[in-house]
Amino acid sequence: MNRTSDALKTLSELIKIPSVEGAPESDAPFGRENLRALNYMLSVCSNLGFRTVSGDGYYGYAEIGDSDKPLFGVLTHLDVVPVSDGWSHPPFGGVIDGGYLWGRGALDDKGPASAAVYACRELLDEGLKPSKRIRFIFGCNEESGWRCIEKYLENEEIPSLAFSPDADFPVIYCEKAVSHVRALFPLPSGIADFKAGTRVNIVPDLAECVLESGALSASPEALPEGVTRTENGFKAVGKAAHGSSPSAGDNAAVKLLKFISSFIPSAKKLYDICAFSDGSGMGLKASAPDYGALTVNPGVFRAENGKIAVSFDFRHPASVTTEDIVKRLGELGGAEIYVSGKHRPLLMPKDHPLVAALTEAYREVTGDNAEPVSIGGATYARALPAAVAFGPVFPGEESNIHQTDERVSLDSFEKTMKIYKAALKKLCFTE
Repeated sequence: MNRTSDALKTLSELIKIPSVEGAPESDAPFGRENLRALNYMLSVCSNLGFRTVSGDGYYGYAEIGDSDKPLFGVLTHLDVVPVSDGWSHPPFGGVIDGGYLWGRGALDDKGPASAAVYACRELLDEGLKPSKRIRFIFGCNEESGWRCIEKYLENEEIPSLAFSPDADFPVIYCEKAVSHVRALFPLPSGIADFKAGTRVNIVPDLAECVLESGALSASPEALPEGVTRTENGFKAVGKAAHGSSPSAGDNAAVKLLKFISSFIPSAKKLYDICAFSDGSGMGLKASAPDYGALTVNPGVFRAENGKIAVSFDFRHPASVTTEDIVKRLGELGGAEIYVSGKHRPLLMPKDHPLVAALTEAYREVTGDNAEPVSIGGATYARALPAAVAFGPVFPGEESNIHQTDERVSLDSFEKTMKIYKAALKKLCFTE
């Protein structure tokens, strides 16, 4: 029985739930909408015949298979990043149009979660019996802190093997380390206010500044592309992208700082620090085998109490530590530095049985002999001792994760389900 249409219907309903982290409540630690998304997904899984458990609103899981079998995990999340203006389809509409299903979470990560669950259900429909317990784990704040998976690890059984459908195909064998660092620099003279960005892991697509009257009167008449005047300052428009791939976007804050520094000399130092996504403006440019090059996204800017707070998202090889980053930033202009979060790197040998099985499943379905790859993104896979990320973005396919008009191709979604079905059959339905 083909379950693709059922999976797409579930995805559409999930997208309609705006599960951006909200104000905590007694039974909803990440806000009412995140809990609603979790409860909906658990209800769907229960109706499909899975045993379900809710972890006090932090996480939930759906499981199939005999209790004495080893545990295999599929780690997903149901929360999403915020949206900004400019969508061609409602970001929480779950609309199918032009061969795509549109909406926040279509790729990250509601789409892959739905595809994996229904792929497993298809195997069960065919009368196959699992040789392992298969547990679909649903987190509720992956995008803003990972407290969900931390709570899961405190309270629940840890899978012996797992994959997280929250990155790229064919399979991710290596993920860079992640450091989120907040730096408070002196507010450049002449700037009264400056703000940009919503999340550290999103390239900001809008930046605004208010200037003191003297600085405003010194500003040039000619404006660069993407910068416009406001009543008492300027704003810049860029392009959002995932913070792990800052070069895929156009950082509006950097664009605005570049313009302002042309007539406010004290702003140039901050611009120089933030201007280069390879870390060279900070003296942190680095690269290493497997991991690739360091990247940095200055994602959030706020002026406060005579300072400008900048939140940076660093993705870096294991050879660069969070301590290295903090030390270097602290040497740049008297900044106060705070580490708001970090994740260890992940490196799984390409010949590991898990990596090999997932690669084989991908190749069988697609006919593409692509090799396992390394990414800058941080997935739940690194939270477990033996896990990797696996899909859903295909090689050569434009990723719109964390971007305006996030969407998934209906053809790609169906192919993704087939790949997850093949992978689960190899790993969990054979002795």
